[in-house]
Order: sequence, then structure tokens, then C-alpha cells
Amino acid sequence: MSHSGEADEEFQFLRTGDEVVLQSTFTSQGEHVKICLAAEGFGTRLCRLEPVSNCKNVPPDMSVCGFILANCLSVRALQEMLSHTEHLAAELSAGGSHRTLLYGQAVLFLHSDSSMYLSCLSSSRSSTDKLAFDVGLREEKGGETCWWIVHPSSRQRSEGEKVRVGDDLILVNMSSERYLHLSAGSGFDSRSVIDSLSVNASFQQTLWSVAPIYCGGGVAQGYLKGGDTFWLHHSHSDACLTIPSTEQGEEPQKVMHYETESVSCHARSLWRLETLHVVWSGSHTYWGQPFRLCHVTTGRYMGLTEEKGLHLVDRDKADVKTTSFCFRSSKEKLDSCVKTNIDGMGSPAIKYGDSVCYVQHVDSGLWLTYQSVDAKSSRIGTTQKKVFL
Repeated sequence: MSHSGEADEEFQFLRTGDEVVLQSTFTSQGEHVKICLAAEGFGTRLCRLEPVSNCKNVPPDMSVCGFILANCLSVRALQEMLSHTEHLAAELSAGGSHRTLLYGQAVLFLHSDSSMYLSCLSSSRSSTDKLAFDVGLREEKGGETCWWIVHPSSRQRSEGEKVRVGDDLILVNMSSERYLHLSAGSGFDSRSVIDSLSVNASFQQTLWSVAPIYCGGGVAQGYLKGGDTFWLHHSHSDACLTIPSTEQGEEPQKVMHYETESVSCHARSLWRLETLHVVWSGSHTYWGQPFRLCHVTTGRYMGLTEEKGLHLVDRDKADVKTTSFCFRSSKEKLDSCVKTNIDGMGSPAIKYGDSVCYVQHVDSGLWLTYQSVDAKSSRIGTTQKKVFL
């Protein structure tokens, strides 16, 4: 009975160690634009917005939207610790104990892709709000600038109550006492709505919904889950799925092949698995579940088109029909897909280094394979095998 209660809490309430996305909706002239807070952490540390309104056709890049709930403390406890550096460091290092987040507490958001903290910066780019500050990433977690107080947006929730998954909430920066705000620039009628939007710390409120990506306490070690980065090795050889090196130009880099030798140590052989939904996108991957394979160094997606066959597709053209694949345990007996609306991490199914997977293109039903090496190529030592469906 208690085990069932713990499982329910895992899915219903937010806890430290969980990875989440911060979502909001902007409405203008009858148009509703749903966005996620995103950041790169490389090149620029300012936060930006990732549109998710069209996720059924072109899924968003969730790799830049994930934030880990690194720690949560009462405001009073945090203020006391900020004056004692050693005590603060000890408390922050103990933040991964999966404590349930409560309204009224201060929370520390760690950007999962860059390992930096969501912060209120001292700069200001806003042309319409002179009192607003920029929101971005910082490497340091000391001070109040990277702590955000969680307030309920509804009278149905009160201070001290557990924060539930899907609640609308208000985030206030402890240092500036400004809200995490979704703002529209001036003259946005002449541009698309998403291009006019930005995020800053302002005295104006915005409601944010916290959607879980994965539960930190529910991850089965050694099993595949959404968002993982990995190499794909052929089961009958040491060949690795990769693309040509940058020395051969940009266009040849859109063609994939299997290659042996030391290619598995190269970044051009890395792939990231992205599921086709936002909520629980980091749950365990099951047999037959549709996903997209993103090539890490180019940002392109494996896809099948009538013009070019199997090749890497640019992000803006990587629609679901073109780029959806799934793992099968067998070609003869196809796995039946479980329901996609189940909350939580799901059951671990595909194990690293153990599970043999067949890659199938969802829309066409074709299988990923390679072109046999002819005798001449074998004699001259060719180590590449062209991949096709």
C-alpha cells in the first residue's frame, strides 16, 4: 500500500532531482502560442523561448529546455545560509535527496544541457520595460540571483502545500524581487508572434506550468530513456553508425554510413534520442515507441524523403512523418505499442550493451540496413558501408 502511495507521489508532485520544462502560453489577436523556456549556455547565456504549439508536426528541441530541480529550501533557511558560505555549500551539496517542492520555498534550477543555473542577470535588453532585467545562465550558484520563490497562482493552493505536476505557478527572483515574465516587444504585429517574444525578470506576472521530463528517483541505470546520447554499433561487427568527417564538405555530411576503426571515439558518431512529446519525454524508451534520432554535432535528424532517400534533414524540415523511427526487438513479431498517455517513467525495456535493436521507419515500415561490401572494396581495405532503408 505504501509502495503504491510513493509511486503516485512520484508522478503527482515535483521533487528535487526531477528534470522539468517551464511552459507558458501567450495570446495575441486570438492566436495562442505555447512556448518552453530554453537556453543554450554556449555562445550566449541569455534565455530564449522554444515554440511547442506545432509539436505534432515539428517537435521542439527539448535538449535545450530541460531544467533540473537542483535544490529547494525555505526562504528563511536560505537567507540564514547565505551569510554562512561553508554551511551553504554543505546544504547545496545535499540537494539531491528527492525532497518534495512546497509553495513558498526557494528553488534552484540547473540547466541540464549546460550545467549552469537559471538566474536574474544585471543587464537589460528590454526596449519596452526599463525596469526589467535579463534572464540567463550563471555558473555560480552563490547569492540570491539564481534562487526563485515558488508562489501559487490560484487560491486552491496555499503556502506550504506540495507543488503538483501541471499546476500554474508564479516564480519570483529572490535578488531582484521580479517575476519570471514572458514579454512581447513593440511593433510585433509586423513579425510573427514567437519572434516578438522574450523572457525577462519584470514587475509584471506570468503564469508558468512545470511539466516533468523525467523523475530523478525513477531512472533505471543502464536502460535507454528519452534524451539519452549514445553510439549505435552494428551487432555483427564493430562498425558504428556515423557521417563523413568535416573535411569532405557539408553536403556529404548528410549521408550516413557504418564505419569501423576508431570512429566510435569521434563526436560525429553521437546520436540523441528525442521522443515525440514534451511531458515525460525523458521516460524509459519502450519497444515500438516513435522517436527521432538527432545527430549531435550537426543538429540534423535522420529522415526519409522521396527526393534523397535516407539522409540527415535540417531541423526546420524535420517533420514527424519524415523523421519518426522506432526500435523493434524482432522483424517477424512486431512489438505492440503501449499507451502513450501513461504518466511516469514507465518500465525499463532496452538495455545498453545487451539489447539488440532493429531500427524501423514508422511511416514507411522500412528497416535500417546497410549495403553489402563488394569483393574489390574489401581487398583495398574500405571500412565504410552505406546505410539505407
